Amino acid sequence: MRTSRFARFLAGGALNTAVTYGFFVVLSWWLPPAVAYSAVFLLGIALSYVVNSVFVFRARASVGSAVRYPAVYLAQYAAGLALLTLLTRIGVDGRAALPLTMCVTVPLTFAMTRHVLVKAASREQPAKRDAGSLSRV
Repeated sequence: MRTSRFARFLAGGALNTAVTYGFFVVLSWWLPPAVAYSAVFLLGIALSYVVNSVFVFRARASVGSAVRYPAVYLAQYAAGLALLTLLTRIGVDGRAALPLTMCVTVPLTFAMTRHVLVKAASREQPAKRDAGSLSRV
C-alpha cells in the first residue's frame, strides 16, 4: 500500500508541476517572471494540498491540516538548500547535486505530507469524538 501511495505522490507531483508550469507560462505573458513565479508557487501549494488529500492519502481535508501544510514546503526548501549547499561545497557539480538532493527531499516531503494529512488527522478525530460524547452527557 505504501508503494502505491508513493507512486500516487509522484504522479500528483508531476500533475502539479505541469499545471503550475502552464499557469506560469500564461501569467508570464502579462506579469514579470518573479511575480508569475510567486503566484504559481502559492497555487502549487494549494493544488498539492488538494491532490495529496484527495488522491494520494485519501485523507479528510481540515482547516488544521491546511494551515500546517505550507510548513512542508518550507521544510522541503530548507532541507534541499542545505543539502545542495553541502554537496556543492564538497565539490559535487550543481547539475549533479540537484538530482541527488531530490533523492532526499522527495521522500522527506512524502513523509512530512503523510504526517500532516494522515497522522495529524488521526489524532484530531478521537478528540472530536470525545468532545461529542461529552456534550451528550
